[in-house]
Amino acid sequence: MKTLDLLSNAVRAKEIVTVLVRRGFGDILAEVGLPKSWLTHLVSHETLTQNIWQRLRGTLEDLGPTFVKFGQVVSSRPDLLPDAFISELKELRSQVKPVPFEDIKPILIAELGCDYNEYFSEFDTTPVACGSIGQVYKARLKEDNSWVAVKVQRPNIKKAIKADIEIISWIIKQLHEKMEELQPYDLPGVVSETGKGILQELDFTIEANNAHLFNLINPFPEEVFAPKVYTDFTTGRLTVSEWVEGYAPGDPNISNELGKRIAEAGGRSVFHQIVIAGFFHADPHSGNLLITKDNRACFIDWGLAGQLTREMRYFLADLFAAIASNDPEKVVRVAMTMAIGKKRVDETHLEKEVGFILRQYQSKFGHGDAIGKIVIDLLYLFGQNGIQLARDYSLLAKSIVSIEEVGLMLDPDFDIRPIAKPFISKLNKERWNPVNMLKAQWWDLQGHLRRLRDLPGDVQRFFRHLEDGEIKIRMEHTGLDPMGELFESSINRLVLAIITAFLLLSSSVMVATTSPDNPDLWDLYSSLPTFLGMFGFKISAVFGLWLMWDIVRHGRHKS
Repeated sequence: MKTLDLLSNAVRAKEIVTVLVRRGFGDILAEVGLPKSWLTHLVSHETLTQNIWQRLRGTLEDLGPTFVKFGQVVSSRPDLLPDAFISELKELRSQVKPVPFEDIKPILIAELGCDYNEYFSEFDTTPVACGSIGQVYKARLKEDNSWVAVKVQRPNIKKAIKADIEIISWIIKQLHEKMEELQPYDLPGVVSETGKGILQELDFTIEANNAHLFNLINPFPEEVFAPKVYTDFTTGRLTVSEWVEGYAPGDPNISNELGKRIAEAGGRSVFHQIVIAGFFHADPHSGNLLITKDNRACFIDWGLAGQLTREMRYFLADLFAAIASNDPEKVVRVAMTMAIGKKRVDETHLEKEVGFILRQYQSKFGHGDAIGKIVIDLLYLFGQNGIQLARDYSLLAKSIVSIEEVGLMLDPDFDIRPIAKPFISKLNKERWNPVNMLKAQWWDLQGHLRRLRDLPGDVQRFFRHLEDGEIKIRMEHTGLDPMGELFESSINRLVLAIITAFLLLSSSVMVATTSPDNPDLWDLYSSLPTFLGMFGFKISAVFGLWLMWDIVRHGRHKS
C-alpha cells in the first residue's frame, strides 16, 4: 500500500493497527514507519499466553466479518500455509451483526427496479441468516405463491472489503518481510489470490450460476439437489432462490436408516462432481447441507466452487492409485507432472517424507477413512518442498474432508472408499478407452503440426525484430524493495510539496487581488475569492506541517 493510499484509509487502518498491537504485533509494525501514536496500546493479557497462530486467528476475529471471511477462505490452502495456522483458522467464529432493513431496502428496490411489494405478497424484514457479504430474508412470490429466499448484499460492502483487502495486503507484506517464521510461506501471494476470490463473491450472479449449473449436470436429482434459482431476479447484488425446509446433519429427527442413505448419497454426489463432472461444491460442510422432508440432500451456498480440467481429473486418479498402492515414488512423480512452478526439488528427500505420511495412513486408507486428510497432508508437503499445485486441488481435498465429516455425523460407520471406487474406475475407463486415446493423440498431432507450420514465420519475425532493434532483455534484481519504497516516498513528498506551494501561491494571488487595503474580518470573508484564498492558506499550512513532520519522523527512524 502506498503512503497516500494508507492516508485515504487512515481511520480503518488505525483500527486494524490498534488490534494488531493489542495482539502482540506492535514491535513489527514499529519497523514499517507507522505513526507512533498508533502503537501505544497495551498488549492484552490473553495474548501473552498464545502462540503466533492463535494471535493471528484472534486478530481476524477482532477485526470483523471481512477478516473472518478472509481467514475461512485461506484455510483451504494447506499446500501453502502451515498446518498449525490452518488448524487455528478452522476455529474462526463469525459474529456478524445484521444491518437494519431500512439500509437494505434501497438496495433491494434498486435491484428489482421497483418496490419489492410489486413481486412479493409477503416479506419478512427480519433476516434469517447474516453473512459478511449479504443477508437472507424469507418471502413469498406473488407469481406462483411459493416461498423463496431473498439474498441482498450489504450496503457499501464492496468499498469496505476493497479497503480491508488493501490494508491486509500491505500488513501481510510487512509481516512476511520482518518475521523469519513466515519466510517459507508465500503469504503475499496467498492474500492476493484470496482477495480476488472474495471480490468475485460480491457478484451474486456467480453463486446463482453455480447452483443452476449443478442442477443441470446432476445425475441424482432424486437424491441430491441445489435450490432452484429465479434467474429473472438475479443481479450482482440480489438473488432469489427456492426456500428449502430441512434438518441439519446431526438433528435427532433424522433416523439411522435415513442418515445412512443421505451420507451415501452425499458422498456419491461429491465424487461425481469431482471425478466425472469436474465441477464441485468446494465447502459441503454440515452448515451447507440440509435433509429435506422428501428425504433428499440439498447443497446450499454455492459461492465457492472448484473446477477440474480433464488432465487434472486424470492426475487425481493417478494420485489415488499411487496412495492406494503405497508407492511414494509414484506419488512424487505424479505431483511433479502437475506442478505449476517448476522449481528444483530434492526428490529423494520428498519421497522419504511421502513414505512417512503413507505409512501413517496406510491402515486408515485401507478401511476408507481420512482420504481427504491424506490428500491435504500431501498437498502441504508438496508446497513445503517447492511443488505448487492449482488451488482447485486444495478445494477438492477440503470438499472430500467435509463430506467425510458430514457422513460420519449421519452414519458412524460411513466408509467413503467403496463410494469413490466406481467413479475412479469410470474415469480410468474413459481415460484408457482406445477411441478417446486416438482422439487425444490426433489433437496433439494437430497441435504439433500447427506449431511446426508456424515455426518459419516465428523465426522470421524474431530476426526482423532483432534487426530493427526491438528485442529487449528484461532483468530483475531482488532485494531492491526498500530502495523502491524510498523512491516512492520521496516522489510522494515532492508531489505534496508542489501542491502545497501551488496552494500557497494561488491563495496569495486571490487574497491580494480581491481584498481592500484595510479589510475587517467580516469583509474579508464576504468575498468568495478571498474566502477561498484564506481556505487555501489553511490547507497549505496543514500539508506543510505534515510534510515537515514526516521528514523529521523518517530521519529519526533511520538514525
